Amino acid sequence: MKLKSFIKDRLYFIFYTVLLVSLLIIAYTLAVLEAGNHISISNIIYLIILALFMMLLFLAADYIRHYRFLNQLARMKQETSLSFEYVEAFREPLTNEQKLWMELFQQMNKVTIGQLQEQIKQKEQYELLIHQWVHQMKTPVSVISLLIQEGKRTFSKEPMKDYLKEIEEENDRFRRGLEIILHGARLQRFSEDVKSERVDLINLVKQVINEEKKQFIKRFIYPRLETELENVYVHSDRKWLHFAVSQVVFNALKYSRQEEHDSITFNIIEKESEIFLRITDQGIGIVPHDVKRVFDPFFTGENGRVKQESTGMGLYLVKEIVNRLGHVVTIQSTVSEGTTVEFLFKTNILHER
Repeated sequence: MKLKSFIKDRLYFIFYTVLLVSLLIIAYTLAVLEAGNHISISNIIYLIILALFMMLLFLAADYIRHYRFLNQLARMKQETSLSFEYVEAFREPLTNEQKLWMELFQQMNKVTIGQLQEQIKQKEQYELLIHQWVHQMKTPVSVISLLIQEGKRTFSKEPMKDYLKEIEEENDRFRRGLEIILHGARLQRFSEDVKSERVDLINLVKQVINEEKKQFIKRFIYPRLETELENVYVHSDRKWLHFAVSQVVFNALKYSRQEEHDSITFNIIEKESEIFLRITDQGIGIVPHDVKRVFDPFFTGENGRVKQESTGMGLYLVKEIVNRLGHVVTIQSTVSEGTTVEFLFKTNILHER
């Protein structure tokens, strides 16, 4: 604690001392005058000096006594990540007032910790419920998909096939929603669910394209993989990276011009220690004032009004996943021309973590 602040806190004592000395001098003067004696200026000066000396001596002793305690308070205030452990490890209070404050802080500490533990417990129960629900819903989704395939083989009438096609589209939308919920819940425990490994980026992109084959065919959109490399390896987590790339590809499919025979281009480039994966569509694009916010949670923008099934969580999860993996994702778009999402990999960044 600075001396200036200490003196400021003791102004009441200084004022009281000055007032007391002034009253003593007045009393001394009146007593001397009443006795008919001559007032001694030297005695008054001596009294003032003695009082000033005693006051400064008390302030110095009080400052030394409180210095460590107050200095510890000042250091705690400057801590950027102050935790309750600091309160528990605080220096023994010097006065009853300090003791009462410390007991109050410790009592508040215990109450807050109890509340935090209860919230953590409720959060864990909620996450467990979400995980169980998602996994339970995956079974009927798979069953519905099998029934649809069986129905397509059994029924030959076009109206029934169209009906089954609509059910399949809704079932696929439900499946994707479950994936977003599941990965959003898992993101809370990302550090426990991440595995550093060498991932063949070209192979991963081909796998994503193959998984979305039905969507490409249905929408008359063609995937194009452009790279001069045979194998490109990056340090990442295959499962999380696969989800991020899949989400970007599905967005590209969803916002491309349907049945116009457009293409989605996958371009993989390696420059020194950096690897770029660019996914470019020829779709409706994103208006400039929305581009900066597409990674915000629940933000759908103007395109979200066009595609009502948009949740605003897909690109948010992509951004969070990519950042936690140590990679970089950016997006550029031109209205009516298309959108490019770029992944930047520093080949050893996750390995270094």
